[in-house]
Amino acid sequence: MAASRPGATRSASTVSTAGTGSSPRLVQAGTVSNSRLRIPADQLPNRSPLQLLATARADLDDAAERVRPGERYAEAHMAALRVAVAVLAVRAGDATGRRRPGRPSSTWELLRNVAPELEEWASHFARTARKRVLAQAGIPDIVTPEEADSIVADARRFLDVVVRLLGFSALAR
Repeated sequence: MAASRPGATRSASTVSTAGTGSSPRLVQAGTVSNSRLRIPADQLPNRSPLQLLATARADLDDAAERVRPGERYAEAHMAALRVAVAVLAVRAGDATGRRRPGRPSSTWELLRNVAPELEEWASHFARTARKRVLAQAGIPDIVTPEEADSIVADARRFLDVVVRLLGFSALAR
């Protein structure tokens, strides 16, 4: 699917998820205007959204096989970031966006702006980002096996929600 033109709108349906714990449970998708936030084309990924989603799925499969919880956690969280970037590539357009001067936006902040129906997911992964950074740094015992399993499951659900939302049926499981 090609990226939408700036100013275009996109309609989507309601997508439910069966999350557990603090994971988002329902994503209400509606009409989203791409005029809310625009990102310069040179800041968009050099991979297509479909490639990003396929890479994220492969990364999640790899993450599930990792023995160390920190590695499993970090790899799954990075896969979720790729999923978010795929949404940004489809929804963000190619013009400049509103940003606070001197303060870069995180992927999760940008996702909230271009896909408000994914706000719960963006908030969830933004909350878990610090732990991912610590796990990537190799801090021992920063992540429990249960937390690692949970983030892998959450990232898989997020991927499935986004695949349905963007209409990439070739990736649906």
